[in-house]
Amino acid sequence: MTRQNCLQLEQFNGVIVGNGAIGSALLHNLLKREELHRVVVLGRSPRSIPEDPRITFLTFDAGSPESVFAAAAEVQRTLDRVHLLVNTVGLLHSENQLPEKHLKAVSSDHLQHSFQVNAALLPLLAQAFGKMLRHEAPAVFASLSARVGSIEDNRLGGWYSYRASKAAHNMLLKSVAREWRVSHRNVTVAALHPGTVRSRLSEPFLTERYPHRILTPEQSANALLDVINTLCPKDSGCFLDWQGKPVPW
Repeated sequence: MTRQNCLQLEQFNGVIVGNGAIGSALLHNLLKREELHRVVVLGRSPRSIPEDPRITFLTFDAGSPESVFAAAAEVQRTLDRVHLLVNTVGLLHSENQLPEKHLKAVSSDHLQHSFQVNAALLPLLAQAFGKMLRHEAPAVFASLSARVGSIEDNRLGGWYSYRASKAAHNMLLKSVAREWRVSHRNVTVAALHPGTVRSRLSEPFLTERYPHRILTPEQSANALLDVINTLCPKDSGCFLDWQGKPVPW
């Protein structure tokens, strides 16, 4: 009898997109599991990649569609199927781009850059890895979103590019989930909010007055995998936080 969740298989293959704080923590958690057969990490540089024969690292540019499909083609040469794919890539700020506190700070370039990384990457990953996720065993395609991408939960405004691009990410994910309910019946597609995680992405905004709990990357990764472990195809199209609680769209 086939089990309902990919992490409960006797052996599973994983793909982690992005090797920042959360991606690296997810990798270290998966490496502790005897059921892990192979894991491929897609990132800009092989920093913090441990020595383990189960790991394959591929250089990857989240802003380049060609890079997405080239990475998938390389993965397919070694893996005939993927059971777990987690997209951890996200852009909140960079050297040239900060979250917009006011409307006057919004620019077309910043909006387009945010949409390319935070939204457009998602359907490209679905296209590129869809064949490897489509098989008779259970599989999960999870992508990290953010509570600030919730339209219903937007009480403060601001952060225009990040909010809008994450809201677009959520709509794209929901559409993939609807289509794959027919074509990929054993795949669970999920948007996951990792909580507020102490990382390079969030560090500039974590003051002593920050009102919410701050997680370490390890705490967030462990919680996210606990949530993933509960998912099955009937949950496809969900938006959950790191505690497994629904987030409003």
